[in-house]
Amino acid sequence: MHEFSVIDNLFKIVDKICKENNAKKVLKINLKINPYSCLDENNLNFIFSSIVKDNPVYKDAKIKIKRTLDPSEREYIIEDIEIEL
Repeated sequence: MHEFSVIDNLFKIVDKICKENNAKKVLKINLKINPYSCLDENNLNFIFSSIVKDNPVYKDAKIKIKRTLDPSEREYIIEDIEIEL
């Protein structure tokens, strides 16, 4: 399950950013996805919500993806993270 490793890495990055900024809540995580990637927004959100279900900081967080047109880009890039301070 490729999505699980992506979400695991994503969670570690976002959690570090939240701790550094004393975030109260994560609202949205925007990813840019390579056009040939098999990553799916619904699967990513399902796995993410399963991992963070008991953490109130991530309660309403959603992952949004935007497909790039450039196949030479990395599989996924964190475009931005919306947090509430």
